[in-house]
Amino acid sequence: MESSVSQFNFLGLKLDVFRGVYAPQEDSILLAKHTHSICGNILELGTGCGISALSNASRNPKNYVLGLDINPKAVKNAEYNASHNKIRNARFIQSDLFSVVPTLRFDAILFNPPYLPESHRPQGKPSPVDAALYSGRDGRLHTDSFLHHLDDYLLPGGKAFLVQSTHTDIPRTLELSHSLGFSSEIVEEQSFFFEKIALLKLFKE
Repeated sequence: MESSVSQFNFLGLKLDVFRGVYAPQEDSILLAKHTHSICGNILELGTGCGISALSNASRNPKNYVLGLDINPKAVKNAEYNASHNKIRNARFIQSDLFSVVPTLRFDAILFNPPYLPESHRPQGKPSPVDAALYSGRDGRLHTDSFLHHLDDYLLPGGKAFLVQSTHTDIPRTLELSHSLGFSSEIVEEQSFFFEKIALLKLFKE
């Protein structure tokens, strides 16, 4: 087993976080707490240790839940947490956003994207965790790519849940989603001294 750097409980799950995997923060908790009761086929991008995917799968044993992450350490971490919590309806694979998603459409798609500009990246040796933090020149590379491909993977009547930050310009995300035909609502906002984060729900009428 990879070395675990922390452990925590969430909605009855006991979750380990491996070294080199993004540890759930307020943004991860915000996404997980609002999506654990959704039914159907569920896709999570950037699953990390699996907190959102596994909380949904454990609450809804008839669901099929697929978690993706570009970081192979995160995939192993989520698989480990699924096994140790005896969750059998969640699968995890390595993927850069939608790049290896099977030919399925989903009832719900979840994403807590990296959103820090590359200029925030510290100098020195890159870390596997960097993939969960930095997203191009303005921090929007993953958010914009996600929105442009979302319609290809969301079932009619489906919903997407997207975490955003003031670092990525929330109004700009809402404007782009509307231009692509999605209605939106802000599920919850949380303010901190350094940023505001929001969970957006996107859907087509």
